[in-house]
Amino acid sequence: MGARFVDDDARAAFQTAIEAVEAASAAEVVVAVRRRSAGYLHANLIVGVVIAFAALATMLFADASFSLLSILVDPFVVGGAAGALVELLPQVKRWLTPLAVRHRMVSRGAHAAFVDRGVHNTIDRSGLLVYISWLEEDVALVADSGLLRALTPEVLHELEEQLTAVMPRGGVEFANALAAMAPRLATAMPRRDGDLNELPDTMDVDLARRLT
Repeated sequence: MGARFVDDDARAAFQTAIEAVEAASAAEVVVAVRRRSAGYLHANLIVGVVIAFAALATMLFADASFSLLSILVDPFVVGGAAGALVELLPQVKRWLTPLAVRHRMVSRGAHAAFVDRGVHNTIDRSGLLVYISWLEEDVALVADSGLLRALTPEVLHELEEQLTAVMPRGGVEFANALAAMAPRLATAMPRRDGDLNELPDTMDVDLARRLT
């Protein structure tokens, strides 16, 4: 599913969606896709400790005999390996992280990306960041002050929920849902003659590590 979310068809659909929103409204849309918004190392620690204790219990109570050195060292080795393996299993990090914590990390990452990508630099403060965090399977919308004067936080939250629900269907369906937001954004901040396209219409994808 990760590959389909950022493949060529999805990228084309996102660009079309951004252009549709900006043709109908004064909003300047930036789409940012991130592999994750936090490390969630507690998940690695939990799995590592549980596996280490399980390995120790197995060695202590098994019929076979183990050397004292093996009993001392092997559980830590197995636990460490299991903890490291969690980095390849994003679903485990989701299961072991409360929903409220994931939302908080996504919101923090979205606001950082809002500044980092310069979404706040538009003339009319009309920027809108669509922040997609893959590990958390969550979406955050960050609107600049000009857009927020006409688009309430309640409406933003409703749109976030709609986009989050579509996320598992892939990038093209997500882009279509984004394009469907155009009438509401046009009502909130209508496009005016002479409006400039101030921000890039392409997706901003962090592929430093592979989406899974």
